[in-house]
Amino acid sequence: MSECVVSLASFNGNSRCFACTGVYINCNPVRILTTASLVKTSGDGNKIDDNLRIEVHLNNKQHVTGTLKHYDLRYNVAVVEIMGSYSSCAVDVEERISFTPNIEVLAVGRLFERPKLMASRGVLIDRKSKLACEELGISTCKITKAGIGGPLIDACGNLIGMNFFHDEETPYLPREKIQEVLGYFDEQCMSNDSWSEPRDRYYIPAFYSIPYGLFGDEYFDNKKDAYSPSPVLC
Repeated sequence: MSECVVSLASFNGNSRCFACTGVYINCNPVRILTTASLVKTSGDGNKIDDNLRIEVHLNNKQHVTGTLKHYDLRYNVAVVEIMGSYSSCAVDVEERISFTPNIEVLAVGRLFERPKLMASRGVLIDRKSKLACEELGISTCKITKAGIGGPLIDACGNLIGMNFFHDEETPYLPREKIQEVLGYFDEQCMSNDSWSEPRDRYYIPAFYSIPYGLFGDEYFDNKKDAYSPSPVLC
């Protein structure tokens, strides 16, 4: 998992607008699942700013340029592509997997300033989010805004969903909704039709000042350390 998680930031000129986490979902070309907040127009969550430059901070400390490939404003999802790059691993998002409440989970992310992996433990909660989107799930993982767009995984490394941030709880977009959105992207590529206007949108995080805070838990080098009884602090 550590090799699949990256950090991203959008820039307007030399000014950084938004930073978040993403995860590889395709190896060649490299495609990253993340939040659409990365490319939103400042002050207007219903529009994409086509003039923003996207930088991706890889786990090997390299910075590369990313290109917005797809976005969905309803579910706040974006796919960023890195041209000319290849990854040896990617998270499986195609298999149909069900997850039960109260299982142990891990919210994973990276800061843009450094490639250390961040992680916060928690469990799934069997209730709906307080936010407007009823499809969102809830975990007890404590993250900050740096973890928006990052993966929520189980003890086997399976992707449960994509994390968002809220002051009172940690919502996530479930795996099945991610599959639905990615399937929609594939259909649009096949048909070459223009995207339809987004339907009702739910919670879109605002543009936050830099720097972001850290996760409320600990730092880990990999998933194995995160789930060990006595994790090694980085």
